[in-house]
Amino acid sequence: MVTPASHIPGAKMANDTVQNEEVIPPPSSTEELDTATELTRAQNQLEKLNFLFNVALNNMERGLSVFDSDQRLILCNKRYAEIFDLPEELTRPGTPFTRIARHAMGQASGDASEVAAEQGAWIESHLNKLARGETDTYEQLLKSGWVAHVTSQPLSGGGWVDIQDNAVERRKGEQKIKWLAHADPLTAVAGSLYFGDELESALRQLKLGIAFALHWIDLDRFWEINDKFGRPIGDAVLRSVAERLVNVVRQNDLVARLGGDEFAIIQAGVKTQAEAEWLTVRLRRAISEPYHVLGHEISITASIGVVLAPEHGNRSLDLIKNVYLALYAAKAAGRDTHAVFDKARHYGPGEKQDTAPS
Repeated sequence: MVTPASHIPGAKMANDTVQNEEVIPPPSSTEELDTATELTRAQNQLEKLNFLFNVALNNMERGLSVFDSDQRLILCNKRYAEIFDLPEELTRPGTPFTRIARHAMGQASGDASEVAAEQGAWIESHLNKLARGETDTYEQLLKSGWVAHVTSQPLSGGGWVDIQDNAVERRKGEQKIKWLAHADPLTAVAGSLYFGDELESALRQLKLGIAFALHWIDLDRFWEINDKFGRPIGDAVLRSVAERLVNVVRQNDLVARLGGDEFAIIQAGVKTQAEAEWLTVRLRRAISEPYHVLGHEISITASIGVVLAPEHGNRSLDLIKNVYLALYAAKAAGRDTHAVFDKARHYGPGEKQDTAPS
Protein backbone atom coordinates (compact mmCIF):
# COMPACT_ATOMS: atom_id res chain seq x y z
CA MET A 1 0.00 0.00 0.00
CA VAL A 2 1.36 3.52 -0.80
CA THR A 3 1.50 5.92 2.16
CA PRO A 4 0.02 9.30 1.29
CA ALA A 5 2.57 12.10 1.41
CA SER A 6 0.45 13.87 3.98
CA HIS A 7 1.09 11.02 6.40
CA ILE A 8 4.90 11.01 5.99
CA PRO A 9 6.61 12.94 8.81
CA GLY A 10 8.25 16.16 7.56
CA ALA A 11 6.63 15.96 4.16
CA LYS A 12 4.87 19.05 2.73
CA MET A 13 2.00 19.16 0.32
CA ALA A 14 2.25 21.40 -2.68
CA ASN A 15 -0.49 23.67 -1.39
CA ASP A 16 1.34 23.96 1.97
CA THR A 17 4.41 25.25 0.15
CA VAL A 18 2.38 27.86 -1.66
CA GLN A 19 0.70 28.96 1.53
CA ASN A 20 3.78 29.13 3.82
CA GLU A 21 6.74 30.08 1.59
CA GLU A 22 7.20 32.78 -1.01
CA VAL A 23 7.98 31.26 -4.34
CA ILE A 24 10.77 33.21 -6.09
CA PRO A 25 11.48 32.31 -9.64
CA PRO A 26 15.14 31.45 -10.08
CA PRO A 27 17.12 34.14 -11.94
CA SER A 28 18.48 33.33 -15.28
CA SER A 29 22.16 32.51 -15.56
CA THR A 30 22.69 35.75 -17.55
CA GLU A 31 21.23 37.91 -14.76
CA GLU A 32 23.42 36.23 -12.14
CA LEU A 33 26.51 36.77 -14.24
CA ASP A 34 25.70 40.47 -14.80
CA THR A 35 25.09 41.01 -11.08
CA ALA A 36 28.30 39.26 -10.08
CA THR A 37 30.23 41.28 -12.65
CA GLU A 38 28.81 44.58 -11.33
CA LEU A 39 29.59 43.61 -7.72
CA THR A 40 33.15 42.69 -8.65
CA ARG A 41 33.61 45.94 -10.58
CA ALA A 42 32.21 47.99 -7.67
CA GLN A 43 34.43 46.18 -5.18
CA ASN A 44 37.52 46.73 -7.31
CA GLN A 45 36.67 50.39 -7.71
CA LEU A 46 36.15 50.76 -3.95
CA GLU A 47 39.46 49.06 -3.21
CA LYS A 48 41.20 51.37 -5.67
CA LEU A 49 39.62 54.45 -4.10
CA ASN A 50 40.60 53.25 -0.63
CA PHE A 51 44.16 52.68 -1.80
CA LEU A 52 44.39 56.17 -3.34
CA PHE A 53 42.82 57.71 -0.25
CA ASN A 54 45.39 56.08 2.02
CA VAL A 55 48.24 57.12 -0.27
CA ALA A 56 47.03 60.73 -0.27
CA LEU A 57 46.31 60.72 3.47
CA ASN A 58 49.69 59.36 4.50
CA ASN A 59 51.72 61.54 2.12
CA MET A 60 50.30 64.84 3.32
CA GLU A 61 52.82 67.35 4.67
CA ARG A 62 50.29 68.24 7.36
CA GLY A 63 48.93 66.03 10.07
CA LEU A 64 45.23 65.17 9.89
CA SER A 65 42.87 63.53 12.37
CA VAL A 66 39.09 63.14 12.57
CA PHE A 67 37.09 62.64 15.79
CA ASP A 68 33.45 61.62 16.18
CA SER A 69 30.71 63.14 18.34
CA ASP A 70 31.81 60.90 21.23
CA GLN A 71 35.27 62.51 21.09
CA ARG A 72 36.87 59.34 19.77
CA LEU A 73 39.36 59.01 16.93
CA ILE A 74 37.94 57.94 13.58
CA LEU A 75 41.13 58.15 11.53
CA CYS A 76 44.50 59.89 11.39
CA ASN A 77 47.48 59.93 9.06
CA LYS A 78 51.14 59.07 9.63
CA ARG A 79 52.16 62.73 9.87
CA TYR A 80 49.75 63.25 12.78
CA ALA A 81 51.34 60.37 14.68
CA GLU A 82 54.84 61.68 13.91
CA ILE A 83 54.10 65.23 15.07
CA PHE A 84 52.89 64.16 18.50
CA ASP A 85 55.09 61.04 18.73
CA LEU A 86 52.03 58.83 19.24
CA PRO A 87 52.49 55.12 19.94
CA GLU A 88 50.50 52.77 17.70
CA GLU A 89 47.78 52.13 20.29
CA LEU A 90 46.89 55.85 20.34
CA THR A 91 46.34 55.94 16.57
CA ARG A 92 43.67 53.24 16.53
CA PRO A 93 40.03 54.14 15.75
CA GLY A 94 38.03 54.59 18.94
CA THR A 95 40.87 56.10 20.98
CA PRO A 96 39.50 58.89 23.25
CA PHE A 97 40.71 62.38 22.40
CA THR A 98 41.62 63.01 26.04
CA ARG A 99 44.20 60.19 25.96
CA ILE A 100 45.80 61.57 22.81
CA ALA A 101 45.73 65.14 24.12
CA ARG A 102 47.35 64.28 27.43
CA HIS A 103 50.06 62.30 25.65
CA ALA A 104 50.72 65.20 23.26
CA MET A 105 50.73 67.79 26.04
CA GLY A 106 53.05 65.58 27.99
CA GLN A 107 55.56 66.04 25.15
CA ALA A 108 55.53 69.80 25.64
CA SER A 109 58.20 71.70 27.55
CA GLY A 110 57.69 71.92 31.26
CA ASP A 111 57.08 69.69 34.26
CA ALA A 112 54.02 67.58 33.49
CA SER A 113 53.18 67.18 37.19
CA GLU A 114 52.92 70.93 37.63
CA VAL A 115 50.69 71.52 34.62
CA ALA A 116 48.30 68.57 34.97
CA ALA A 117 45.48 70.84 36.16
CA GLU A 118 46.14 73.29 33.33
CA GLN A 119 46.03 70.44 30.83
CA GLY A 120 42.63 69.34 32.10
CA ALA A 121 41.30 72.91 31.98
CA TRP A 122 42.58 73.37 28.44
CA ILE A 123 41.05 70.10 27.23
CA GLU A 124 37.70 71.07 28.73
CA SER A 125 37.82 74.54 27.19
CA HIS A 126 38.85 73.13 23.80
CA LEU A 127 36.00 70.58 23.76
CA ASN A 128 33.48 73.20 24.88
CA LYS A 129 34.45 75.45 21.96
CA LEU A 130 33.99 72.62 19.50
CA ALA A 131 30.64 71.67 21.07
CA ARG A 132 29.48 75.26 20.44
CA GLY A 133 30.53 74.92 16.80
CA GLU A 134 33.51 77.26 17.15
CA THR A 135 36.79 76.72 15.29
CA ASP A 136 39.75 76.51 17.67
CA THR A 137 43.32 77.35 16.67
CA TYR A 138 46.37 77.01 18.91
CA GLU A 139 50.11 76.34 18.94
CA GLN A 140 52.02 73.81 21.03
CA LEU A 141 55.76 73.64 21.63
CA LEU A 142 57.13 70.09 21.74
CA LYS A 143 60.34 69.00 23.41
CA SER A 144 61.81 68.27 20.00
CA GLY A 145 61.64 72.00 19.27
CA TRP A 146 58.83 71.44 16.79
CA VAL A 147 56.00 73.96 17.18
CA ALA A 148 52.69 72.45 16.15
CA HIS A 149 50.06 74.79 14.72
CA VAL A 150 46.65 73.10 15.11
CA THR A 151 43.29 74.08 13.65
CA SER A 152 40.19 72.20 14.88
CA GLN A 153 37.13 72.54 12.64
CA PRO A 154 33.76 71.27 13.99
CA LEU A 155 31.63 69.00 11.76
CA SER A 156 27.90 69.56 11.29
CA GLY A 157 26.97 66.09 12.53
CA GLY A 158 29.20 66.27 15.59
CA GLY A 159 32.89 65.62 15.96
CA TRP A 160 35.63 67.62 14.33
CA VAL A 161 38.66 67.61 12.03
CA ASP A 162 42.15 68.57 13.22
CA ILE A 163 44.83 69.88 10.86
CA GLN A 164 48.40 70.17 12.16
CA ASP A 165 51.39 71.79 10.54
CA ASN A 166 54.76 73.27 11.46
CA ALA A 167 54.12 76.70 12.98
CA VAL A 168 57.68 77.83 12.25
CA GLU A 169 57.40 76.96 8.55
CA ARG A 170 53.94 78.51 8.45
CA ARG A 171 55.26 81.77 9.86
CA LYS A 172 58.17 81.71 7.42
CA GLY A 173 55.72 81.80 4.52
CA GLU A 174 53.79 84.63 6.13
CA GLN A 175 57.02 86.44 6.94
CA LYS A 176 58.20 86.24 3.35
CA ILE A 177 55.07 87.98 2.12
CA LYS A 178 55.40 90.68 4.77
CA TRP A 179 59.11 90.99 4.14
CA LEU A 180 58.58 91.68 0.44
CA ALA A 181 56.37 94.61 1.42
CA HIS A 182 58.69 95.94 4.15
CA ALA A 183 62.22 95.08 3.01
CA ASP A 184 64.94 97.70 3.26
CA PRO A 185 65.33 99.02 -0.32
CA LEU A 186 69.09 99.51 -0.07
CA THR A 187 70.23 96.22 1.47
CA ALA A 188 67.24 93.92 0.74
CA VAL A 189 67.12 92.72 4.36
CA ALA A 190 64.14 93.44 6.58
CA GLY A 191 63.30 97.06 7.28
CA SER A 192 62.45 98.72 10.59
CA LEU A 193 58.66 98.18 10.30
CA TYR A 194 59.06 94.48 9.63
CA PHE A 195 61.59 94.23 12.44
CA GLY A 196 59.10 95.77 14.87
CA ASP A 197 56.41 93.25 13.89
CA GLU A 198 58.80 90.32 14.23
CA LEU A 199 60.06 91.52 17.60
CA GLU A 200 56.47 91.54 18.89
CA SER A 201 55.95 88.09 17.40
CA ALA A 202 59.09 86.80 19.15
CA LEU A 203 57.82 88.27 22.43
CA ARG A 204 54.55 86.37 22.06
CA GLN A 205 56.50 83.16 21.55
CA LEU A 206 57.98 83.60 25.02
CA LYS A 207 54.71 82.19 26.37
CA LEU A 208 55.54 78.96 24.55
CA GLY A 209 58.97 78.83 26.12
CA ILE A 210 60.82 80.02 22.99
CA ALA A 211 63.46 82.47 24.19
CA PHE A 212 65.55 84.70 21.92
CA ALA A 213 68.44 87.15 21.85
CA LEU A 214 68.49 90.61 20.30
CA HIS A 215 71.76 91.91 18.80
CA TRP A 216 71.98 95.64 18.09
CA ILE A 217 74.82 96.43 15.67
CA ASP A 218 76.33 99.84 15.05
CA LEU A 219 79.14 100.28 12.50
CA ASP A 220 82.00 102.22 14.09
CA ARG A 221 82.63 105.66 12.57
CA PHE A 222 80.81 104.73 9.37
CA TRP A 223 80.36 108.40 8.57
CA GLU A 224 84.09 108.58 7.82
CA ILE A 225 83.60 106.22 4.85
CA ASN A 226 80.90 108.46 3.38
CA ASP A 227 83.03 111.55 3.93
CA LYS A 228 86.17 110.02 2.41
CA PHE A 229 84.80 107.91 -0.46
CA GLY A 230 81.34 109.31 -1.10
CA ARG A 231 77.81 108.07 -0.55
CA PRO A 232 77.76 105.46 -3.38
CA ILE A 233 80.79 103.68 -1.85
CA GLY A 234 79.17 103.87 1.59
CA ASP A 235 75.95 102.34 0.25
CA ALA A 236 77.93 99.51 -1.36
CA VAL A 237 79.60 98.77 1.98
CA LEU A 238 76.20 98.68 3.72
CA ARG A 239 74.92 96.20 1.16
CA SER A 240 78.00 94.02 1.72
CA VAL A 241 77.59 94.19 5.50
CA ALA A 242 73.97 93.09 5.21
CA GLU A 243 74.95 90.18 2.96
CA ARG A 244 77.61 89.02 5.41
CA LEU A 245 75.19 89.17 8.33
CA VAL A 246 72.68 87.04 6.44
CA ASN A 247 75.38 84.49 5.66
CA VAL A 248 76.34 84.20 9.34
CA VAL A 249 72.90 83.71 10.93
CA ARG A 250 70.58 80.72 10.65
CA GLN A 251 67.52 80.63 8.43
CA ASN A 252 65.12 81.18 11.31
CA ASP A 253 67.01 84.25 12.58
CA LEU A 254 66.08 87.73 11.36
CA VAL A 255 68.47 90.37 10.01
CA ALA A 256 67.11 93.92 9.75
CA ARG A 257 68.50 97.32 8.86
CA LEU A 258 67.06 99.96 11.15
CA GLY A 259 68.36 102.93 9.23
CA GLY A 260 71.73 104.57 8.65
CA ASP A 261 74.48 102.20 9.79
CA GLU A 262 72.45 100.29 12.37
CA PHE A 263 71.39 96.68 12.05
CA ALA A 264 69.57 94.31 14.37
CA ILE A 265 69.34 90.55 14.58
CA ILE A 266 66.71 88.48 16.35
CA GLN A 267 68.39 85.18 17.23
CA ALA A 268 65.66 82.60 17.82
CA GLY A 269 65.70 79.79 20.35
CA VAL A 270 68.60 81.06 22.46
CA LYS A 271 68.80 79.43 25.89
CA THR A 272 72.10 80.77 27.26
CA GLN A 273 74.21 83.91 27.15
CA ALA A 274 77.05 81.83 25.73
CA GLU A 275 74.96 80.98 22.66
CA ALA A 276 74.24 84.67 22.07
CA GLU A 277 77.87 85.72 22.50
CA TRP A 278 79.04 82.95 20.17
CA LEU A 279 76.97 84.51 17.40
CA THR A 280 78.10 88.03 18.33
CA VAL A 281 81.76 87.11 17.92
CA ARG A 282 81.08 85.60 14.50
CA LEU A 283 79.14 88.71 13.44
CA ARG A 284 82.00 91.03 14.43
CA ARG A 285 84.53 88.82 12.66
CA ALA A 286 82.48 88.81 9.44
CA ILE A 287 81.98 92.59 9.49
CA SER A 288 85.67 93.35 10.08
CA GLU A 289 86.91 91.51 6.97
CA PRO A 290 88.12 94.06 4.35
CA TYR A 291 85.69 95.30 1.67
CA HIS A 292 86.80 95.79 -1.94
CA VAL A 293 84.59 98.38 -3.61
CA LEU A 294 85.39 100.01 -6.97
CA GLY A 295 89.12 99.62 -6.46
CA HIS A 296 89.10 100.70 -2.82
CA GLU A 297 89.93 98.44 0.11
CA ILE A 298 87.85 99.52 3.08
CA SER A 299 87.97 98.26 6.64
CA ILE A 300 85.36 98.83 9.29
CA THR A 301 84.48 97.44 12.71
CA ALA A 302 81.27 97.16 14.68
CA SER A 303 80.08 97.53 18.24
CA ILE A 304 77.26 95.26 19.33
CA GLY A 305 74.87 95.33 22.27
CA VAL A 306 73.10 92.13 23.29
CA VAL A 307 70.03 91.36 25.39
CA LEU A 308 68.27 88.07 26.10
CA ALA A 309 64.52 87.67 26.37
CA PRO A 310 62.86 87.16 28.75
CA GLU A 311 65.88 87.53 31.07
CA HIS A 312 66.40 91.20 30.18
CA GLY A 313 62.80 92.12 29.43
CA ASN A 314 59.56 90.84 27.96
CA ARG A 315 58.40 94.08 26.33
CA SER A 316 59.82 95.61 23.19
CA LEU A 317 60.47 99.02 24.77
CA ASP A 318 62.39 97.47 27.66
CA LEU A 319 64.48 95.28 25.38
CA ILE A 320 65.35 98.13 23.02
CA LYS A 321 66.27 100.41 25.90
CA ASN A 322 68.43 97.74 27.50
CA VAL A 323 70.14 96.69 24.27
CA TYR A 324 70.96 100.35 23.60
CA LEU A 325 72.55 100.60 27.04
CA ALA A 326 74.63 97.52 26.23
CA LEU A 327 75.62 99.00 22.86
CA TYR A 328 76.61 102.25 24.54
CA ALA A 329 78.79 100.27 26.95
CA ALA A 330 80.52 98.56 24.01
CA LYS A 331 81.17 101.93 22.39
CA ALA A 332 82.51 103.34 25.67
CA ALA A 333 84.85 100.36 25.98
CA GLY A 334 86.66 101.47 22.82
CA ARG A 335 84.44 100.13 20.03
CA ASP A 336 85.08 96.96 18.00
CA THR A 337 83.63 94.86 20.82
CA HIS A 338 80.33 93.73 22.26
CA ALA A 339 78.57 93.97 25.59
CA VAL A 340 75.74 91.95 27.07
CA PHE A 341 73.24 93.91 29.12
CA ASP A 342 73.92 93.76 32.84
CA LYS A 343 71.17 95.17 35.01
CA ALA A 344 73.47 95.87 37.95
CA ARG A 345 75.96 97.77 35.78
CA HIS A 346 73.79 99.37 33.09
CA TYR A 347 70.46 100.05 34.75
CA GLY A 348 71.04 101.80 38.03
CA PRO A 349 68.31 103.85 39.78
CA GLY A 350 67.65 107.13 38.04
CA GLU A 351 70.08 106.35 35.24
CA LYS A 352 69.22 108.10 31.97
CA GLN A 353 70.59 107.73 28.49
CA ASP A 354 70.68 111.07 26.78
CA THR A 355 73.38 110.49 24.19
CA ALA A 356 73.05 108.02 21.33
CA PRO A 357 76.17 106.11 20.33
CA SER A 358 77.74 107.00 16.99
